[in-house]
Amino acid sequence: MVIILFFIGVSPFNEANFVPLPIRSISVMSNPAGIGIGTGAEIFLTYHPEIISGGATLGNLGFGISRKDTSIIYELGAGVKLPGAFSIGYARQFGDTTENIIGLVCIANQYVRLGYKTNLAAKKIMHTGAGVRIGGGIFTIAGEMVYEGIRDSVDYIFGFIINPAYGVKINFITDPKLNWHGGLELGTSKLKLSGLYSYQTRKFSGGIVLSAQDF
Repeated sequence: MVIILFFIGVSPFNEANFVPLPIRSISVMSNPAGIGIGTGAEIFLTYHPEIISGGATLGNLGFGISRKDTSIIYELGAGVKLPGAFSIGYARQFGDTTENIIGLVCIANQYVRLGYKTNLAAKKIMHTGAGVRIGGGIFTIAGEMVYEGIRDSVDYIFGFIINPAYGVKINFITDPKLNWHGGLELGTSKLKLSGLYSYQTRKFSGGIVLSAQDF
């Protein structure tokens, strides 16, 4: 998958790959609106042979850093859950690139979530997605459209999360060309460990999330 500005690769935590789904720390570098959902103190770290990312949230604030080769991007963001269905967020990225980002999440009901993220530059990069939970939350399907104004192109990603038992998730994400990624996530009430295999690069990535609150 092409890395474009503030879309920092593919996360082993699948919720971070779709703008409607992340909450707390994995919303950093994903969608700042998610920082305002289920607020608390949390840190994460993800590793890929080409990209290392980490971040933390405290209340409604978040900070993150991502390094690819010699390029480093920092992010400061904030998210607020509004009364009703919506959460909004803002983030500023700086370092080897500078971006101002706004995000939105709509939790329509217990089954459907919608998400949106865009930068505020003249050449927009817009992410619009939806996630649907079925089977009592055992199965989540998600899709996202990414419009890149620099190339005037549209890309799509699709995926699912299967939660067959407490603390166990099976993750899958692909694009229309079947450049897929699949992995497994294991966790307790305050710890998550995840691994992901990328078919296109034949490489593995992994991550950890530690939270002061129960997931």
